[in-house]
Amino acid sequence: FRQKLPDRWKNRYLPALKKVRHASFCWLKAQIKLSALTFCIVTAGLMLLRVAYAPIWAFGIALVDAVPLLGTGIILLPWSLISLVQRNNLLAIGLLATYGAASICRTLWEPRLLGKQLGLDPLVTLMALYFGYQVWGILGMIFSPLLAVTAIGLTRGTPNSP
Repeated sequence: FRQKLPDRWKNRYLPALKKVRHASFCWLKAQIKLSALTFCIVTAGLMLLRVAYAPIWAFGIALVDAVPLLGTGIILLPWSLISLVQRNNLLAIGLLATYGAASICRTLWEPRLLGKQLGLDPLVTLMALYFGYQVWGILGMIFSPLLAVTAIGLTRGTPNSP
């Protein structure tokens, strides 16, 4: 396949494709780190609340959190509501606090981790995440940082650019 490409394309686009592959791997690494952060926060919260099998629950919640349209709230908010209806107010408030802590930490750390892993400035990453969400929704939040890395790689890789 490479031999059939013109030299101009080989010099310009193949390095960009390598950067996209590398960026995809880095994005996956950042998501794993974010899931680990969520796991630690939820485990700590559930252990403080003395929930049985807290690490197992936290692992399941972290897995659900990794799915784009879902998050920690898909489990913790209904669980908190059920606890409130059952008059277990301490558990309900604790679950809400755990949800809040996990959400805030993920919101604060996502641009930093993605930016660091992808080699982007955190502000550029945050702008890409926001732009991607506004234009393409949840999937845009996944692909927009990768597109930003690709665009920067293509513009820096051109012979006429500084």
